[in-house]
Amino acid sequence: MIEEARFGARKDQDDTCKILERTGEIAERSGLILAGLNRNVVLRLIQILERIEDGPKRIN
Repeated sequence: MIEEARFGARKDQDDTCKILERTGEIAERSGLILAGLNRNVVLRLIQILERIEDGPKRIN
């Protein structure tokens, strides 16, 4: 079974990129809006975000 990706990317007219949630909204983590980013940074961040979302959850 192939699971749907939680994050995607979109290139803007100014050649920067943004990370989008599955809902189409711009992703935000820890108060950072993930837009206006370099393409290579976006690709790596998406990999990291997918791993974080798949990781075990802990309640402190």
